[in-house]
Amino acid sequence: MKVGILGSGEVAKTLRGGFLKHGHAVMGTRDPAKLATWGQQNPGAQVGGFAAAAMFGELVVLAVKGSASMEALRAAAGDGALEGKTVIDATNPIAEGLRVMGC
Repeated sequence: MKVGILGSGEVAKTLRGGFLKHGHAVMGTRDPAKLATWGQQNPGAQVGGFAAAAMFGELVVLAVKGSASMEALRAAAGDGALEGKTVIDATNPIAEGLRVMGC
């Protein structure tokens, strides 16, 4: 299966590795330069922007920080790239700053 992964953080990297390990073709990241070396080191992996990953994937995984999810989806959804596809939401709703109770 061809999997497009929207994201380039730890969750996205882990998912990319898992899909590749199980024989799937993978494309993803928001900034292709960020994963250029990783793409060269992993057969079956392709590196492209959000729109390219969405067009590539039969399955698309959204794996960005929660506050960036709408921007990522807007970038990916052009030209109907997500129409009829299953999208797995692995966003991470992390707050921008840490708050410790009682402080």
